[in-house]
Amino acid sequence: MLMRRSMSFSGAERCDNHQDLRVDDNEMSDDDGSSQLLGEKKRRLNMEQVKALERSFEMANKLEPERKIQLARALGLQPRQIAIWFQNRRARWKTKQLEKDYEILKRHYDSLKADNDALKAQNKELHSEVIN
Repeated sequence: MLMRRSMSFSGAERCDNHQDLRVDDNEMSDDDGSSQLLGEKKRRLNMEQVKALERSFEMANKLEPERKIQLARALGLQPRQIAIWFQNRRARWKTKQLEKDYEILKRHYDSLKADNDALKAQNKELHSEVIN
């Protein structure tokens, strides 16, 4: 029989059954230690910022610390926002690459399968000619 246990730590409660965290209703903490009121929406980047980040990503998809700081200053963002944007963008790029690779492999497989099926049919036909 499973017993439900919960344990309190720093304003959060963890239930071992459900593996969830309950944080104080008034605020939630971001990765960088700052807190954000639940009612606030995250600010989205404007189109100019996104275009500048995309251009920078095309030049190099890894960020050097100096480049991160330069981009943050130029775009009026926090260096952490730049780092997270690049991390997310690399993840999207990797997914797209996997999709492209899959499509190429699938086309190659389909072509080989069609060739194999044709050879099997030809083999069967030749086999029936030899028997008759």
